[in-house]
Amino acid sequence: MHTAIDNFPGDSRRTYAVESTSRRHNHLNSADAASFLSQFASASRSGDCARCLESTSRLSAILMDNRNRSRLASAGAACVLATAFRSFAGGGSSTEPVLKAILSALVLFFPIYDEEVFLDIGSPESLDSIVSILKYGDSLGKLNALLLLKEIVCFDSELARAAARIDGLIEALMSLIRAPISPRDSKTSLLATFHLVVSADEWVAKSFVKMGLVDLIIEFIVDSKSERKMSEAALAAFDRLCGCAEGREKAYENALTVPVLVVRMFGISDLATEFAVSSLWKLCKNWKGGEENGEMVGCVIEALQDGVFLKLLMLLQVECSQGARESATKLLKFLKNYGTGLECIDTMDFRGLRRPF
Repeated sequence: MHTAIDNFPGDSRRTYAVESTSRRHNHLNSADAASFLSQFASASRSGDCARCLESTSRLSAILMDNRNRSRLASAGAACVLATAFRSFAGGGSSTEPVLKAILSALVLFFPIYDEEVFLDIGSPESLDSIVSILKYGDSLGKLNALLLLKEIVCFDSELARAAARIDGLIEALMSLIRAPISPRDSKTSLLATFHLVVSADEWVAKSFVKMGLVDLIIEFIVDSKSERKMSEAALAAFDRLCGCAEGREKAYENALTVPVLVVRMFGISDLATEFAVSSLWKLCKNWKGGEENGEMVGCVIEALQDGVFLKLLMLLQVECSQGARESATKLLKFLKNYGTGLECIDTMDFRGLRRPF
């Protein structure tokens, strides 16, 4: 190696030496990380947008190295960035560039579990700025805002409820679901929406129902393959929407609702099973009945024709969650009154059951 360097022309050797030194010095030690973050915090406290923007640009370059990222994370970079974001939030168009820059740096530290970080990015002024970027930002800004929002609503239900109250958030999320910027953006939008629905108040669920979320969830569940986490979140959100009359009405109108729920009772996870059975129970117990050409129609009849009774019997014979067991037992008792009269249930179905219901 030394021989090869000695054979370089003079200028080339100097260039190589400078580049090698530069590469070595790009790696931060603990003192470097603490000093950098201290200067950054000072700039944000003073409200110096230009200085903070310059520091954020430098930070983004430094974070390209995994060792630097780890060192800065240990030094509390996420907390410093979250505090800076909050300090510039609500400043109007003049602070928009620095907010986007801070956001771009902050998402590089995900996942974050520090409550202090969420106290800052979950503040009303920070949430307002995040939603503003989500609505009016460029593609990268929207994606970063979406990633941050997903972290917020997944971290704490109180923060999710606070986020739901921000004007325009529900519309922005539904817009990104229908017209995603990228596949990653679509998945993140859905996950954020599902968690928001589960955690938020009933008026939020009703707002999502009005904007067509019930049909979108059914479509997603049909198309989803083996993504357990996403399927669980989708079924949890659907179960929440079935808790309000408006949500159930939309579910009744979709011909795929019952078949999809019956199919998804098995094959995903215990949690998914619990949500699927709970949704069916809510739909069936609130069913008002109906006739078409002299025959009974509706979700209860569809469920029986799709074989839900035997599936529920099978569920009670295997290990499942207490919630799934309770919903399955209630649903079986309810369906038995309809099934025997419609010849959808045979008394032979009850033979060999290990557990009575």
